[in-house]
Amino acid sequence: MTLLYRLVGVLLILVGLPLFWTPVPIGAVLILGGMALLVANSPAARRWLLRRRERHPRLDRWMERSEKYMPPAFARILRRTSPRDS
Repeated sequence: MTLLYRLVGVLLILVGLPLFWTPVPIGAVLILGGMALLVANSPAARRWLLRRRERHPRLDRWMERSEKYMPPAFARILRRTSPRDS
């Protein structure tokens, strides 16, 4: 089942990338949903995202703002990668 979640996460990210620059940035929601699935099911993805958030404060701020618009389960998963919580 974990493999299925990882595949769906990657698929959401790939679909979200070109949609990110549309007038209604639905791609941002898809990318964050995909990241949440990957982070929830892969320790390597969790570490990778934590390092990116530590190195890139702008990305970290964007993810923090986005968490309040996500379903609570996804927001909780992304909060586990917050540099301030580690």
